[in-house]
Amino acid sequence: MLATLLGLSVWTAPAGSAAVTGTATYKVWHWNIAGHALNFGATDNGLVDAILGSLSYRDPDFISLNEICPDQYRAILKGLQDANWPQSPSNFARFEPMPDVDADLCKSDNGGPDTDPYGVAVFSKFAPSGTDRITLPSDGDKARKLLCVPITSQPGGLRFCTTHITFKNAYKQAQLDTVRTKMEQFTAAGGTVITAGDFNVQPHDPLLDNWYAQSATSSNNANNSGIFREFDDLDPLCPGWGEQTTEGTLAGLCGQPAKVDHVFAAESRLVSYDADTHPIARNRCLNRSHTEYIACSDHRIVTATVTVTAP
Repeated sequence: MLATLLGLSVWTAPAGSAAVTGTATYKVWHWNIAGHALNFGATDNGLVDAILGSLSYRDPDFISLNEICPDQYRAILKGLQDANWPQSPSNFARFEPMPDVDADLCKSDNGGPDTDPYGVAVFSKFAPSGTDRITLPSDGDKARKLLCVPITSQPGGLRFCTTHITFKNAYKQAQLDTVRTKMEQFTAAGGTVITAGDFNVQPHDPLLDNWYAQSATSSNNANNSGIFREFDDLDPLCPGWGEQTTEGTLAGLCGQPAKVDHVFAAESRLVSYDADTHPIARNRCLNRSHTEYIACSDHRIVTATVTVTAP
């Protein structure tokens, strides 16, 4: 987050918050990699190397990937194993496909038939103790998912989740409500849940009013009534909104392109947090014929650091 670069303070729990009985700090890394749309399911065009390079440099505790093809998932899994990143090399990754009614499949990496739908994936440095695979209300296109891993080895009933909400306006509300309700249920049961993903909704959209806590309200993000904070909502570049996560033509606020990738957690579980987004690499990923470089994705990488309570 820009606040870090400027030497400004990150958010800290307000006076009068519930007593902290223990805390834990985690680093989160999220990217919608356009693994099918821009990278045609490839593992040898530079995308996987770019991902593993960023992960090696950032060394996150949790990784969220959207629009990832199965071959890419397996290549990243192996790369993280080879790098000795997970505490349990045999239990640290989950993939959930999002089948498409139009059979919009990942292009084969070896020139063969296209056979696999892309999906969402999570990787955890700590061994998951289970998996939540939740199908969201149908948008008539893809079987979109909320994928979570509970981490009982960590304090506070920790869960890490990823999701990818539809781009179809008529179905966004139902899918957002499903994800939000699950997060609220996990939180009400005494847990701490961190959810990252491409929400296809911007912070100032009324659809997120019942997500953001009232304390996040600003001229850039009003009418909030929820229980969550988004980890870049304190960025002084655009308070209450944050920093762009795309570099396309869809307009955001504060003179920026759109922000649709978010990392949320309940305000009641937060001690401090900040986040940053990173410009899209344009000299790392090759087109299908390997003749020229293309943008690795149409989304930026989002990184965050959060300290949470362990109730």
